[in-house]
Amino acid sequence: RTFPRPVRSLPRAMAAACPKRFINAESDIVQETCDGLIWTTPNLSRLDTYPDIKVVFRSDWQKDGVALISGGGAGHEPMHGGFVGKGMLTAAVSGETFASPTIDAVLSAIVQVTGPKGCLLIIKNYTGDRLNFTLAAQRARTQFGLKVETVITCDDVATVAQRGIAGTLFVHKIAGAAAEAGKSLEEVKACATAVIDATASLGVSFSSVRRLKPEMIEGTKMEVGLGIHGEPGAETVDLAPASQVVETIMEGIMRGARMAAEAPHGYAVLINNLGGVPPQEMSVFAGALMKSKWASTLRLVVGPAALCTSLDMNGVSLSLLRLTPELEAHLTALTDVGAWPKAVAPSFPKPVEGIKGLDPMEGVEASADEAVALFLEKVCKALIDAKQTLDELDGKVGDADCGSTMASAATKVLDMKDRLPLADPKATCACLSSILGKTMGGSSGVLMSIMFMGMAGSLESAGGKAWSEAGARAFMDGLQAMMDAGGATTGMRTMLDALVPAAQALLDGRGLAGAKEAAVAGAEATKDMVPRAGRSENVPESMWRSVVDPGAQAAAIAFSAVA
Repeated sequence: RTFPRPVRSLPRAMAAACPKRFINAESDIVQETCDGLIWTTPNLSRLDTYPDIKVVFRSDWQKDGVALISGGGAGHEPMHGGFVGKGMLTAAVSGETFASPTIDAVLSAIVQVTGPKGCLLIIKNYTGDRLNFTLAAQRARTQFGLKVETVITCDDVATVAQRGIAGTLFVHKIAGAAAEAGKSLEEVKACATAVIDATASLGVSFSSVRRLKPEMIEGTKMEVGLGIHGEPGAETVDLAPASQVVETIMEGIMRGARMAAEAPHGYAVLINNLGGVPPQEMSVFAGALMKSKWASTLRLVVGPAALCTSLDMNGVSLSLLRLTPELEAHLTALTDVGAWPKAVAPSFPKPVEGIKGLDPMEGVEASADEAVALFLEKVCKALIDAKQTLDELDGKVGDADCGSTMASAATKVLDMKDRLPLADPKATCACLSSILGKTMGGSSGVLMSIMFMGMAGSLESAGGKAWSEAGARAFMDGLQAMMDAGGATTGMRTMLDALVPAAQALLDGRGLAGAKEAAVAGAEATKDMVPRAGRSENVPESMWRSVVDPGAQAAAIAFSAVA
């Protein structure tokens, strides 16, 4: 899409790169944030008044309804500019990072978007915002004859001052829907006031922020009620699991005066990421909330999402809104704003029964074969005993877990041995494939699972022949399946350099003693092979030279145990 051309051309800023931030110059962050938003969001434009005045507004706005304006310091994105659009804000005015916008900036926004039906300013409860927005409203009335009303959001229950934080977004959405529905300025203000009186928020953080320099909260602590500009919170407490953090936040919110009233229609909850929490953890946190004792009262949920952030603060907040039928209707009304997650009724459908027949061990009857059982025992015990040796070897060329991975899988096979159909070669290999695929970590587990499943396929083709007749061929076929899937072959410094020679020895009729000899020699040969597969491929030559490949060594240990 094209960038809406401002009235005057925007001078280009050539700036030095800032380390560890995807920015150009720190002095240009806010302007470039606004421009990036405009480039990627339909129906947005801005005033050509950089750098002093930064106003983003709806380019499709016809001044035919009540305009809504909000704003404040930058650093809380997508708040405020990200919520400009049909059904929410008409314009947003931004100051520098964590600094209130100027009076002239707010006044410019008012004049740009206000029509005959007037304008409502939604102001967060910070001294600079209150003063600048209020004075701008007065000037708009006296200098331009515009109808302007104001409301102040103060949802933070952590401090006596009751700062305006993420709960402000409920005001943006609900007042925006009321304005979109054609309500008068007085009605929109009354709606916004009703939301403010019914909203409370509280957050917990592991880190604070000071401009562009994050500060970790010391030790194993977290801060309850830390401000979105890094202002002190209510208290510092010990770290706790997500479920306990939910309880801490919800109890803090419910203790407040705003939640003292009855809530016959339930609550809406906004689950907010303060900027630095991974989506994975936000989902864990949301799940903990939905499993808490408060869940039955939560009629609607917004998020989890980064909505009102504090740069990359590692924290979360919850905002609770006491619903009425009217507020719910406006909260769920459609909006064009992409940054706003749809308010939905939380639900957890009963899980569907798992697909049957995937596990080869389902319905398998155990059967005995003493020779096969002894073979498995010897191999597994040898790998368990070699755990430390293999880990130390892997530490030189990989991530030091080869022994642990092999030992874990071997332990599981031993535990399951009495449930295996040992008298049925094909079924045994299929079961071993399943066990290793589930319990043996990393790519080794997948590859070994493929090998045993390949062996099962080969044994099926052999028409039920015994281990002694079809085992060697099946072993080689399984290794071929492994090579086809993984892309490695012999000579690449992997376990194949021991396994393939061992399989060939068995095919040549040299028995287990010959297989051991071949496996040991193959493993030894990996000392001087250039790694072309696996983790060793990324290790400097000085680290792998003269070191046996751990996977090949594990194969040599296994065959040595049964020779």
